Amino acid sequence: MLSDSPDLSNKTLFGIQNDGVRYTWAAYNLFILISSLFGDSIIIISSLKYNSIKLHKFIVVIIRHIAVCDLIVSLVTVFPRTVSLLADGWVFGETLKYFAAYGIYYFNGAGLLLICAMTSSKLFIMKYPLRSRFLSPHKGQIICGVLWTVSLCIVITPFCIDRHDIVFDHRTYDCRIMFSAPIYKWLKPLLIGLFTLLPNILVIVTTILLLMIARGFAQQSKESLKWQGVITTILVAAVYCLSILPYTIYSFIGYSGAGFADDPHSFFRTHYNRIVKSFIFLNTISNFYIYAMTVASFREFLKSRLLMLRVTRPSTSKSALTKTSTVVARRYNSISEPEEEKRKESEVKMQQTAI
Repeated sequence: MLSDSPDLSNKTLFGIQNDGVRYTWAAYNLFILISSLFGDSIIIISSLKYNSIKLHKFIVVIIRHIAVCDLIVSLVTVFPRTVSLLADGWVFGETLKYFAAYGIYYFNGAGLLLICAMTSSKLFIMKYPLRSRFLSPHKGQIICGVLWTVSLCIVITPFCIDRHDIVFDHRTYDCRIMFSAPIYKWLKPLLIGLFTLLPNILVIVTTILLLMIARGFAQQSKESLKWQGVITTILVAAVYCLSILPYTIYSFIGYSGAGFADDPHSFFRTHYNRIVKSFIFLNTISNFYIYAMTVASFREFLKSRLLMLRVTRPSTSKSALTKTSTVVARRYNSISEPEEEKRKESEVKMQQTAI
């Protein structure tokens, strides 16, 4: 059974000793950070200002909240991890260590619940299209707010038990809650079951049911706007399940009581732990590409923006050339006019002398 070691902050035992490997991990996290900042910001702004995602309004609200959650995860988790990898240690002080440690659990838990709400609501819309009319954007905001609030239970519980029970983990170069109090022997499995296991099962079950309903309606409906919503939801859920699968295997092996899983210095507890926890963040950058592939309106929005950039650049260079030519002409005229006056004056003098 997995047992957290209190010396995870020991750089010699758990840190990355090879600078090249450490910088490679830093580059990977930097790629995740930049991709999330770019992709999630476009999703939020375009859906709010330009209505670029033309799906069911209730689903669009959830999509927007998922993008906000992914963006915050990148700022709270991926950014400090990138800096810590480059600096080979925590450099943000003790106060931000608490925010980073509790933020990982809170925002990851909220993201899971939001994905669960997305698959469940899409299943309800497909199953009961007439009853789904009451799923307005306002009610979507309320449900998402409730999920954000429920997710607080994930961090309030350990904060009330022992808020100082955190450590900088050199395996993953981020801060985490240790759950070292005796009460966690039964409380931690309960929290995992309520906020991780059950939502994951619900995501898997609703996704399978969506596939079954989609297969049943395949020959009855040809409306792309409805089908693209189904495909989008299924892909978001599938990518999430794939990104969390390696960590699920890690947790299952750890709690199964395997002998090698109890050794804190084994490959399983160090390198594999680092890999699976970094693999999870692929879920934070995948949604932008999923929407670009499956949602026609979002894809057309991106194409129009790229086309505007292409049109703007030549026109800008042309206008700049015109301005430059005008300035050169003015300068030329300002120089040539005095010379012309001097030439005329010299001709007048020569004529007077001749006379």
